[in-house]
Amino acid sequence: MASSGNRKKKRVFYQSKAERRAKTARRAAIYLMRTVIMVVMACIICVVAFLAAVRISNVYILASEGMSLRAECILADGSRNDLDGYFTPSWLERDPELNEKIYSNYTITEYSYNLSVERISVMPWSVVATIVATELVSIRGNVNEELLSEGQNAADFPPPAWTPVRYKIHIISRSGQWYINELEVLEKNPVQKPLGTPDPNKTPIPAATPTPVPTPTPVPTATPFAGQPFMVLD
Repeated sequence: MASSGNRKKKRVFYQSKAERRAKTARRAAIYLMRTVIMVVMACIICVVAFLAAVRISNVYILASEGMSLRAECILADGSRNDLDGYFTPSWLERDPELNEKIYSNYTITEYSYNLSVERISVMPWSVVATIVATELVSIRGNVNEELLSEGQNAADFPPPAWTPVRYKIHIISRSGQWYINELEVLEKNPVQKPLGTPDPNKTPIPAATPTPVPTPTPVPTATPFAGQPFMVLD
């Protein structure tokens, strides 16, 4: 009877040890799976972020260069062939500013262009994108002299001002290349945020400049052994 009891105890001991091993193996497998899943998810997030950054950069450069070149074509009557790499042919045909030729009777001597981008919406896997931006252009120029009558002064006929416009720029991808497909006007003459200029009423009072005080002349201290006779050694 004693031997059978010992066998039962040993059998129970071996079963609990096997269960502990099984639990350890399951925990290790779960930990390994979690680690692998976390690494895979981190890699996916990095790839998605990289692709999104690349697409944002591409559409930003496209909009900045394309809109600037469009303004140059409108002001200087440039060739539309230069716009083919930035705009779709369907939009170039119906672009009102390009077709109206507002500045065809003027010679633009100087202009400055600014496209202030507010928001870019594009997904890494998408073939469409949108950009919300405000276009500001300041120009200087003169009317063509052949259009003036006798006694008229060119200074009395300045070129029309460029209307500031807040656009929603629609961009599409064709054969791996981005193109501006439409310029949706959201607002004309949008309110511009003023630059931060100092308020003279709130200018801080300048601090008083400290007056330099001359340093007093140092009083010489007594020399060591002053007044004591020196011993002359033979």
